[in-house]
Amino acid sequence: MKKIILIGVILLTSCKTLFTNKTPLKPQIKKVFNEGIVFADNEFDGARLNGLKKVNDSTYQVYIKPENTPINKSPWYSFRIWSKEPTKILLEFVYPKEYKHRYIPKSSFDGMEWMPFEKKDYDIDTLNKKLKLDLMLGPKKRWISAQEIYNSKFIWNWIDSLSQKDFINQEVVGKSVYGKPIKLLRIKKQTAKNAVVFIGRQHPPEIPGGTIALMSFVQTILADTEVAKKFREKFEVLVFPLLNPDGVDNGNWRHNANGKDLNRDWISFAQPESKSVRDWLINSREKGVTSEYRFGIDFHTSRSTYLLVLDSIPKKVKPNVTNQWIKNIKLLRNEKLDIRPRSQSLPYCYNWMINQFGMEAVTYEDGDEVDRNVVRKRAEDYATELMKVLNDKFE
Repeated sequence: MKKIILIGVILLTSCKTLFTNKTPLKPQIKKVFNEGIVFADNEFDGARLNGLKKVNDSTYQVYIKPENTPINKSPWYSFRIWSKEPTKILLEFVYPKEYKHRYIPKSSFDGMEWMPFEKKDYDIDTLNKKLKLDLMLGPKKRWISAQEIYNSKFIWNWIDSLSQKDFINQEVVGKSVYGKPIKLLRIKKQTAKNAVVFIGRQHPPEIPGGTIALMSFVQTILADTEVAKKFREKFEVLVFPLLNPDGVDNGNWRHNANGKDLNRDWISFAQPESKSVRDWLINSREKGVTSEYRFGIDFHTSRSTYLLVLDSIPKKVKPNVTNQWIKNIKLLRNEKLDIRPRSQSLPYCYNWMINQFGMEAVTYEDGDEVDRNVVRKRAEDYATELMKVLNDKFE
């Protein structure tokens, strides 16, 4: 009975999926698809496109399939599309029958600047679970994507840009299934005796919370404010910004290159990515390389914005920081916060931090379609209030 209850709880959580996957991962074939005068391709990191079909002179379909099953119903798509000559088409997004459309499409002509399509340009067919998108095409390639493309190259460039300061370093703590680096961004002043740990992008499509909010957190900590300067004197910041580089670069909906959900691997540690972070954090603490771990955040994205916290006051942790942080945020932003308790026994990253080190930790979720400036500002406010609480609590 306990096993049945546990699985039921997991399926109701923020990033829904099952523990095991019954089918092997099927990498997509990278190619240029050609149907008459219309072309599409997936030849870039972060792409997901499995087929293109011409239905009639004005209607085309793109086929999107997951990396393996079972998997949560969040079809990620990203591709470039163009035509030999200017032409207007209706583009239909086709998923396997058990999946329905989730993400509002975004458009770019350079892969860097993105704009969501206006509601008048698309229609979500709820009966057939399709997205229908009106497009004007020409010889210039147009990117169509579920979210912005923040692939491993983007993340590593961001890390490089921060590592110019003498108290910021980066190192490789392990390798992914495909041998890509699992990188750590380490912010540390010599006076720091405490540490916070940030984890990003366990799930590839989770751009707003998993990357944009995490980046805003880090940049707020590095700001030239009094609270940030005081915080950096007391706390080192350990940032693992991209835990699933294989999944991100291969356009996976959810999993790593073994077809596994990394945020369900924090008990078994069967996957090299989560194991690398575990081993580094444990070994560094045991050897005295790092400071005392005081707080952790695992950054994710869902359909709405909320925090996952402990379901009760556990034996190992007194959640004084979390509770005070939430109170401060409510006062600052004058808004109702969605706080969702979860069991300490679930195999999530933030639960492992709590159980392993006795430090407080949360899962931070921001919404799929929240305005990116709102995402950044919220993260800035949350980071500022967290620094204030931690500054007051620890020497």
